[in-house]
Amino acid sequence: MKKIGRGVALLMCIVLTVSVLAACSSGSGDNGNSGGNSSGGAPETTVIRMAYPANGHIFNAIAEQQGYLEDEGITVEYVQVATDDEVFKGIAEGRIDIASNSGTNLPLMMISDGMDLTIFGGYQLTGCLPIFTKVDTEWNGIEDLIGKKMACESNFFPISGPLLDMGYDPLRQIVWMPFEDQKDRIQAVKSGEADFGLVGTPLNYAIISDPELKICTYASDILPNYSCCRVEAKTEWVNANPNTVKALLRAWIRAMAYYDAHHDEAVMLMMDVTGESEEYLRAYMDNPHYDLNIGPMKNSVVRAWDYMGRLGVLSSGAAEINIEDHINTKLYKEALDECQAKYGDENPKFYERMQAQYARYNY
Repeated sequence: MKKIGRGVALLMCIVLTVSVLAACSSGSGDNGNSGGNSSGGAPETTVIRMAYPANGHIFNAIAEQQGYLEDEGITVEYVQVATDDEVFKGIAEGRIDIASNSGTNLPLMMISDGMDLTIFGGYQLTGCLPIFTKVDTEWNGIEDLIGKKMACESNFFPISGPLLDMGYDPLRQIVWMPFEDQKDRIQAVKSGEADFGLVGTPLNYAIISDPELKICTYASDILPNYSCCRVEAKTEWVNANPNTVKALLRAWIRAMAYYDAHHDEAVMLMMDVTGESEEYLRAYMDNPHYDLNIGPMKNSVVRAWDYMGRLGVLSSGAAEINIEDHINTKLYKEALDECQAKYGDENPKFYERMQAQYARYNY
């Protein structure tokens, strides 16, 4: 999806002024832990409107197919979107409840602009995002990007953050070319307009099947567990619907356990969902860089916020925001514990792994 424009973000913040103030007065600055009765009970709402991109959502597809959503008494209603502008505008206007495929940098930018969002889960921990170039271009490491033209948005912290740590000034020492259509990034590299490029997970097949291009590395090699796609909603919505949130997370956790044990079946299901070929899907679904996880990954999100602040890509008001107030780990942990208690015998190693990862990345 494309990078959302700062102007659009500011306009949406104006639209949200009243609801943001209301949310702040109802306890949005407490890590999401005071939002309603999260100890159990029926979902507060049975229909969740989720922004739905062209590449789909494997866990929700499995949860539908296996009846996990039905078990929880909820339905996920898809709101088709083509860009992240549409996603966050839909959330601002109340037409979309949650987003799951819009990265981490974009919701963080929206929060810095004043939109009161809470991150309560995840989808892709690390996407299968390749840095690519022409086959005859030398590559020694991310230092090779310095002084070059990079077809990517400058706020993509898994690249610019580590370069910052290495002592570079990536926003000034790299020419960033944030083409709205990521396919244009591929053409820019092939034509010589850009030296290197980065594209999203679904475009892996386009890179590996093109004899003129090569993959230099992946974003997750540069910054492990960087936090790719988080799940977010208005803080007001999360606080008003804690049982609904937990019901959705339980369904998705069970779906992830199914995915863990039935990978080939999941590939076939995504063929039905997206209409893409098996080769196209396996180009990323079989790649170890494609690491999925439902947890909020608080530590990775906080690190991303710090990188973006140091890079100067957040709004001026970001310094007054405690980003931990916009990350709810409690509802996920409760959902995980409940799933393990009820379904843990089905896949004990999976639940042990999820608990260990929670303990490591959400303290």
